[in-house]
Amino acid sequence: MKKYLFMVMIAVMMLSGSITVNAQVAQNGKERTHLTEEQIIQKRTEKMVQTLMLDDATSAKFIPVYSQYLKEKMDCRVMKPKHMGMDINAKTDAEIDQMIQDNFAQSHKILDIREKYYAKFHKFLTPKQIMKIYQVEKNDAGKMKIEMIKRQSGFGNKGVFGRPNFKFSD
Repeated sequence: MKKYLFMVMIAVMMLSGSITVNAQVAQNGKERTHLTEEQIIQKRTEKMVQTLMLDDATSAKFIPVYSQYLKEKMDCRVMKPKHMGMDINAKTDAEIDQMIQDNFAQSHKILDIREKYYAKFHKFLTPKQIMKIYQVEKNDAGKMKIEMIKRQSGFGNKGVFGRPNFKFSD
């Protein structure tokens, strides 16, 4: 009887170990691939065209402008200071002052990009459509922030049945 119980316990441990290994593999059995910057821009642009319900003529004007808008915003976010979340008690006043100035510079850059592209979007989109772009961006940013918090706290990005929770707005 003890030998039988010992064999069952060994089998359970082996199964639990294989489940942990399988958690690292995507649904289709392959490792998850990360999208390139161009693929992300293309997917977000296609999704925005659907969200705004643009006709073919407007889409032809919108796609290159919106793609460039996303590229410039992504480039601006790359320059995001690496000091965010750091312990400020370990920094000197001069370093903290520089961090604040860097944040101001980045905020101005993002605002300049939005104003520049607002003028371009306004040539072929209505103000409601432009506002929809900003609302979708804000909503998606909130979802990404929540996802990052989950990942940092160890909950991962898995929802029910191991599927990722994050999806860009419809």
